[in-house]
Amino acid sequence: MKINKIGKLVKDTWLTLGITIFLLCLLEASLSLVFFVMDRFRASDPSPADRRVSADTYSDASWVNDYYKELNRSFLAQWRPYVYWRREPYHGEHINIDTNGIRLTTLTKPSQQESRPPMKIFMFGGSTLWGTGARDAFTIPSIFAKELQNRGLATEIMNFGETGYVSTQEVITLLLQLQKGHRPDLVIFYDGVNDMYSAYQQQIAGLPQNEFNRVKEFNLSQPVKFKQRTAMVLKDMAMTLSTMRFMKGLLQKAGVWRMTVAVNPLLLDDLGPKSQALAEDVLATYKGNIEVVKALSDQYRFKYLFYWQPTIFHKVHLTEYERVQREEMQSIDQFVHRTHEVIRQSRLAERREYFFHDLSLVFADVRKPVYLDWCHFGESGNQIIAQRIANDVLGLITTDKMAATADLR
Repeated sequence: MKINKIGKLVKDTWLTLGITIFLLCLLEASLSLVFFVMDRFRASDPSPADRRVSADTYSDASWVNDYYKELNRSFLAQWRPYVYWRREPYHGEHINIDTNGIRLTTLTKPSQQESRPPMKIFMFGGSTLWGTGARDAFTIPSIFAKELQNRGLATEIMNFGETGYVSTQEVITLLLQLQKGHRPDLVIFYDGVNDMYSAYQQQIAGLPQNEFNRVKEFNLSQPVKFKQRTAMVLKDMAMTLSTMRFMKGLLQKAGVWRMTVAVNPLLLDDLGPKSQALAEDVLATYKGNIEVVKALSDQYRFKYLFYWQPTIFHKVHLTEYERVQREEMQSIDQFVHRTHEVIRQSRLAERREYFFHDLSLVFADVRKPVYLDWCHFGESGNQIIAQRIANDVLGLITTDKMAATADLR
């Protein structure tokens, strides 16, 4: 009698377990089908998904919708040694990227009548320098090239900007170019946003963005204990299930689920007392990279300029659109201001450091719309930055000519 009860219990347990597994599989299959249809619908949706199309700096732009479609398509990256990533080749109406992952800079070819060799300029930076939000002819490097050309200076400009790059990745990119025998006359670094964002994201200065993902991937390949590796793999597999995607969506809407810093650093609270030390570490890393470039310039005989880029947090007169963009990023606001204050009080801010220019306040009193989000701006903003850099370059050339003349006397 007892054996029959045990047998019935086992049978009922297996039946319940089987039905549960069947229902879970049915739920997963159903949700997968729903998400598949939704994702396909979004992919085929002719309207652009990027909310920056509504930026008020684009008030008269008829090309914006098509541009952001191209921006989305051109976002694919491929692995590159030492610097981690670079965009794949892309050819569109507004965005063009060559086989080396370099975006097109217009008007970089010298005229046939030009007898002197053109000035070779390498420009380094993140997505703002690369030209997020701007067409090929209206990126900072392209406008900069036009400004110099209009003032009688023939140039060949290479835009080495890439989305997400911190200053260390840019210095490594320069080093790799020098190793290949490519010699610039002038190198220009346009940085700040990614160095601050990465430090805020990971609470460690000097790392590339999202370094935790590469640490995780590397650790998965190591001969760790079988149980640890199995648990990590199973966890990753579970997170890709449509059921988990559905549950996370529900929990996020209910305010129960909060992504960790590894996924969404913008949900961090202010760093408090740590922000001062972290800001000082950002500056220390940045100054270290400047020293490396100085040493390379002595060996390879090129000039250099460094620019700390502006953000929306220093713009006083915000449009309604810009105000919304600033509020969405208010969690990093205090850290940006703290870092700027550290830089302002450093030796870099001294006038005798002619190679460094802090552009944090360049849009402070501008009343017209400038920003697309907290760090990117429209083509009119690119125009202001490019003109400022062009003036500095022409001043640098004039100073060098005066020094050379003095040496001949």
